[in-house]
Amino acid sequence: VIVGGGPTGLACAIALARRGWGNIEVWERLAKPPSSDSSVWGDASRSYNVGLSGRGQAVLKDLGVFDAVIDKCAVVKGRMDWGPNGEPKERLANKTYDTQVIQRDRLVSVLVEEIEKKYAGKISVSYDVACVGCEFGADGVTLERGACGENCDLAAARAQGKTVTPVVFGAEGNTMHSAVVREMDRNAACGAKVIKFPNTNPRVYKTIPIHLPSDMRKDLNYSARTKAGVALECLPTKEGLLIGIMLVKPEDEETCVKLSNKESLKTFFDEHFPMFVPWIKDEDIESMANSKFFGLPSFGYVDKSLNMGGQGALLGDAIHTVKPYFGLGVNSAWEDVKVLVEALDDANGNTSVALPHYSKKRAADAKALVDLSRSFDGGFMTFVLPLIVDSIFNKVAPWLFMPNTIQMLQREEWSFSAIAKRKWLDRFMQGTVIMSFMSAVGYAALQLTRQYVWPFVARALLRGGA
Repeated sequence: VIVGGGPTGLACAIALARRGWGNIEVWERLAKPPSSDSSVWGDASRSYNVGLSGRGQAVLKDLGVFDAVIDKCAVVKGRMDWGPNGEPKERLANKTYDTQVIQRDRLVSVLVEEIEKKYAGKISVSYDVACVGCEFGADGVTLERGACGENCDLAAARAQGKTVTPVVFGAEGNTMHSAVVREMDRNAACGAKVIKFPNTNPRVYKTIPIHLPSDMRKDLNYSARTKAGVALECLPTKEGLLIGIMLVKPEDEETCVKLSNKESLKTFFDEHFPMFVPWIKDEDIESMANSKFFGLPSFGYVDKSLNMGGQGALLGDAIHTVKPYFGLGVNSAWEDVKVLVEALDDANGNTSVALPHYSKKRAADAKALVDLSRSFDGGFMTFVLPLIVDSIFNKVAPWLFMPNTIQMLQREEWSFSAIAKRKWLDRFMQGTVIMSFMSAVGYAALQLTRQYVWPFVARALLRGGA
């Protein structure tokens, strides 16, 4: 049984079916998404966009679903940014691949359709089914099912039946409301420990569709921000519509109030984002004003162990929860699936050998990913300044210093733990160079002082004494 029918759980099911597994059940607590060809994907409030990087695209190819997913994606080749001064700047990406963007729920729909078309005899996906209980035992894993709807609250769901399975994969997020996560964290025989960090830089958001004119590029991430830190990030869809996400600090109550009234929201756009005003319809302003705020997740990961013997394993957001700023969420989750399948192949399908091996190989990466992502969330000193320093050193000595951390994360050949170690080495070498330079400058200043300043001061004092 795979608990969680999002991009991670469905990719895991496809991967297992491709290596010969059958009777795979996927439990999803929410309702089935609309068809990937449905007109609802023109509704900006229906689902947020996710970016598929080289890491994620490589896994999609391994799973044989790359073409189906890309068919519903929009290409993003760079950014168009407006700074607080209102001046636009276009920057095209210099990468070996094009980032692909798709609505998260539409991605789920594509994967479900691939399962129904290719793996109907091996995989069954059940909707409105929550896992509300989990117990590992000698005879297998006992899971309790509970009915759930679109606004399902896992904490309130009640058991309506039991299923015994030889192995369970938890892929429904890093929350103690997840029965599999909760049981693995509680069970002393497992050793897993859920680590959650306080949200020290919270953001809430609302969405709005942006209708670009025909003469504007449809393959850019359009972005603008105010001096107060309100940001508008807009990503394209296959249909050409942009989905705009306006991010604001929840403690900025004045702005939150403005964003919840049609007239004040129109004024806010006129004052702070005038470049987008011609591309926004009046009815969309009203819809955004009447919509609720959504929050971004807090950082978290699972420490020490990601498996329970050969009976269970966690993957995806269940083991590394990050904020969706740099396209690390779904792409890293699919890499979990890749590592899991490689472990199964190495162990000839023996989960008692494969799952501990998966845990040993992936736990360090989960922690490193979250640690690196948290550094992006800390402001100038922990995010902007290191990027600037990395860029300078890499430009001066590319044979010695690696590119900045964001660029490194886009290189699928580098694991997250390897990136963290390499960045530590870069910081050490950068610090050594800076300290050596400062010491040289200080020594030179001291020698100049001894050779010129002190003799001059001494002569001046002597003249004064005479």
